[in-house]
Amino acid sequence: MKRKILPLLVAASFSQMTIANESSEEFFLLKQQIKLLTERLDKVEESPKNKSKKSLLDRISFKADFRERYEIIDQEGKEERDRNRLRLRAAMKMKADDRLSFTLGMATGGDDPVSTNQTLDTAFSTKDIRLDLAYFDYKFSNSLSFTGGKMKNPFYKPDKTPVFWDSDLNPEGFALKFKGGATKGTLVGFSVEERKADSDTYMLGGQIMHNFKMSEHSSFIAGFGYYNYTNLKGFGTLYDSKPRGNSVDVEGNYLTDFNIAEILVEYKTKIDGEPLSFFGNLHKNTAVNDLDTSIVYGVNYGKVKGAGTWKIGLSYIDNEADSVIALFNDSDFGGGNTGAKGFLLKYGYGIKNNLSLGVTYINSEFGQSQAEQTEYNRLQLDLKMKFK
Repeated sequence: MKRKILPLLVAASFSQMTIANESSEEFFLLKQQIKLLTERLDKVEESPKNKSKKSLLDRISFKADFRERYEIIDQEGKEERDRNRLRLRAAMKMKADDRLSFTLGMATGGDDPVSTNQTLDTAFSTKDIRLDLAYFDYKFSNSLSFTGGKMKNPFYKPDKTPVFWDSDLNPEGFALKFKGGATKGTLVGFSVEERKADSDTYMLGGQIMHNFKMSEHSSFIAGFGYYNYTNLKGFGTLYDSKPRGNSVDVEGNYLTDFNIAEILVEYKTKIDGEPLSFFGNLHKNTAVNDLDTSIVYGVNYGKVKGAGTWKIGLSYIDNEADSVIALFNDSDFGGGNTGAKGFLLKYGYGIKNNLSLGVTYINSEFGQSQAEQTEYNRLQLDLKMKFK
């Protein structure tokens, strides 16, 4: 708009100069009027209304991460296994406007719901890339939003420890998220299993937590959750018919329902400017009276945020056979089985910005409800890269 008006102002100014070329005072006043009009036009063009008309490229953001992993698996009763694996994930987020956005993500791997790793084998064969994320997010306000589709897990995990939810799991359904001050909450309805000739399985649940500020660098987080799975008892185990430690009958059907209550706590502070956290997470399946509890507690120190930075963490995990659905918990600890207990040690070191090394060691055993337990140890060496 300014481009159209300014030539008219210039033309008008020359006209006035011709008429009043002998009056320097009138010429000075005219220049002042042009200056004021130009400033007003600048403000109009910088108004929020004009700024909201962004191009498509301005409304799109992109991020990706790549991980190369070498791991050694030592399970009692089996030959030691070594393998090289990679993981590539890429996601694009597009804003329709200030309230509505859509995210599309792709990842390597097959259809396993808790792994996007791709093993490098079968004579250099091509590898799968599949739909990993596809969801919309609508913000009613700064404190309330609604998400639908195949989404990132909306629930809080103390220090990201994947006891109840594997870190690669992206659930499907709807989530209503709200926050008010130091309180945050999530309500969900997830579609777990659609059965053509029988009742479907859904997960209806929620989580609420509060962050108690204790000092400038310290806070205490406490929360509660409840997750109710419908139509599981008497039905076959999810995904691939493997019980993974859950109790099943001779036909492979679940012997229990899963109505899981959760308590979480986490204390965060800083030492020498580096983050330090202590955490605990308990899950109890209220639908059964035995083998019904999962507990984890641990400590983490440091953060990988650039060259020379590091992080170390140690967790103790004990998840009884029917405390959680075995398919959705950590697929690495105890070989992905419930009825497992042991230690999880992690270390990360920053090589440079967006490039780091990681080491994970799992010392565990599973089959707690059986006469003899099976030792399961796993070592993972990772090279991680991030792009955004």
